[in-house]
Amino acid sequence: METTLGIAQIIGLVIVVALTIFGGIMIVLKSKKNNLIKWIGLFVLLALGLTWVFGYGYYNGSTYQSGGMSQQGISDLANYVYYTFNFAADKIVFLLVLGAFYAVLLRSKGYKKLVNTLSENLKGKELIFVLICSLFITVMTSVYIQSFIPLIFVPFIISVLLSLKLDKLTAFSATFGSMMIGLLGQTYGGEGISVFDYYTGIDLKAGLLYRLIVLVVGFILFNFFTILHAKKVLKEKDEKAEVKDPFKVEKLSGAEEKAHAWPIVLLFVLIFVITVLGYVDWNTNFGITFFRDIHDKILSFALKDIPLIGKLFSEKLGAMTPVSAIMGTLFKTGYSVSGYFGAWNLMHGSMLLIIATIIIAIANKIKFNDFISSYAEGTKKIIVPVAALMGAYLIMSAAYVTPFVTTITNTIFNGVTKFNPYLVSLGAFITNAFHPDFGFSGYLVGSFYAATFASNIDLVHTIFITMYGFVSLFVPSSALLLVGLTYLDIDYKDWIKYIWLFLLGILVILIVLFTVVTYI
Repeated sequence: METTLGIAQIIGLVIVVALTIFGGIMIVLKSKKNNLIKWIGLFVLLALGLTWVFGYGYYNGSTYQSGGMSQQGISDLANYVYYTFNFAADKIVFLLVLGAFYAVLLRSKGYKKLVNTLSENLKGKELIFVLICSLFITVMTSVYIQSFIPLIFVPFIISVLLSLKLDKLTAFSATFGSMMIGLLGQTYGGEGISVFDYYTGIDLKAGLLYRLIVLVVGFILFNFFTILHAKKVLKEKDEKAEVKDPFKVEKLSGAEEKAHAWPIVLLFVLIFVITVLGYVDWNTNFGITFFRDIHDKILSFALKDIPLIGKLFSEKLGAMTPVSAIMGTLFKTGYSVSGYFGAWNLMHGSMLLIIATIIIAIANKIKFNDFISSYAEGTKKIIVPVAALMGAYLIMSAAYVTPFVTTITNTIFNGVTKFNPYLVSLGAFITNAFHPDFGFSGYLVGSFYAATFASNIDLVHTIFITMYGFVSLFVPSSALLLVGLTYLDIDYKDWIKYIWLFLLGILVILIVLFTVVTYI
């Protein structure tokens, strides 16, 4: 079924878009505080407004099936909050556990020694360190099957960067910004890609070379602007300037000078190695079945035909005990709290951090009451980023309850019979703008693109993935963007001023790439 806009819908769309633009202008010109909250609210209202213009529907292959109109209003926000918790629960838990981990880590003299030593030794080498950090984070995000896992190292890197008197925009770019560059050129990673590919039937390696080109070019261009900004900051260095660091490391004093940093270095190295093992999909991407085979053998152990280990360490989250959670982290699979190496989900990362936090407390002889106090303080410090994360998923919930994106897609491609990379890019941009979870883009429209443009599927795959990363860099429905801005207390307007030239440049590069691949 093809969708065309009537006069009333066109007028309604113009009104909704005009009011959104007006609201954005007012925030830019008049608002002085809580700008990010206002942008999130504006996007939620935009989603609500679009439900009054477009009906909703679903795709079955290339066939669109209309569900009619289902206008949403302010009274429906309660339902959105419910869906928000449902969609973002694993990420909320992960962020809270991450905050607790660093709060307890701050009680370690070895961690203080590590940060202070790096701060001293990296003076004069700040730009090199920025590039190394950016490369480290970008590659992890591009390869890991869970995009939030690199956040484990982000507070540590930010503390070092800020101690070098770099500003918060540089710190953001080297960490959160680099994660979004990793999303722009996802290669083997991203939890959303696996879901997207499931609904489209596309192989992960489709368009891999194109995505690798985008990753390399995006990384170079992004860090070109980052280094230019960092050079300016270092040249105008203000020794008295105070920059917010939620987990700021104080200078060493007294007996702390004699502390050893190597245990903390070893801890970070072990965490990194474990995340590489757990979050690189060895089986699907590289044909390495070693970890899965061990997992299967362990779970297949039976006593009188009873799979003892499989029953003892339940795969179901609802049946999880603390012991089964820890053991399951090593041995099991699926979207539960268990998975073999290469198939971990975000809850494994949370469990890894909990175990690491306990080890830190024991090694540093932190008293139980102090441990609980630090744990609570850490979660408290991360509450605002958690709230921002929920804001991103609130926007997605508004678009999920009444999936108008499918109708917009059907309208865009009304009468289109040949592959057009520009229309596909537009459709991918709009779809991803309302979905911080890339998998939902595949769920809603993936089957349409796969069925309609099967002969250009490599480029379709590339366009959707790169547009998701592109959107993540500036649209206030981006979970990573909102978490990062609130963590470092960066005004959304300041970030747009900082990033707009890169956005323009990478957009031109993407359009050129899509044009060359399609028509030349």
